[in-house]
Amino acid sequence: MSAAGRVEVEAALAGLRSVLEGSGELVRAGGTVDLAGLEREAASLCDAVVKLPPPDARSLLPLMEAILAALDALEADLRRAAGGAEPDFAAQRQRAAAAYRKAVDPA
Repeated sequence: MSAAGRVEVEAALAGLRSVLEGSGELVRAGGTVDLAGLEREAASLCDAVVKLPPPDARSLLPLMEAILAALDALEADLRRAAGGAEPDFAAQRQRAAAAYRKAVDPA
């Protein structure tokens, strides 16, 4: 995949992060969010990252970790809005990041 491909993937990842953060803001303000298609979009972006050359994919790791953090925050916001307790996601985030690193650089 070309450098343009990396730029496109990075822009799409940044867009996903923005959607997640905006959704959290809406939930905290008492609004509702429609998360239909989120899983499919995230899976598509992960597939695109894995197809990048390893150095390009690794350069996107901080953005992907920020997306995981935004997703964790949104889940916590949704749980609070539904009256549930906020769970601890640190271990899950670390496992996901480790799995991504293995997928990008299996050596």
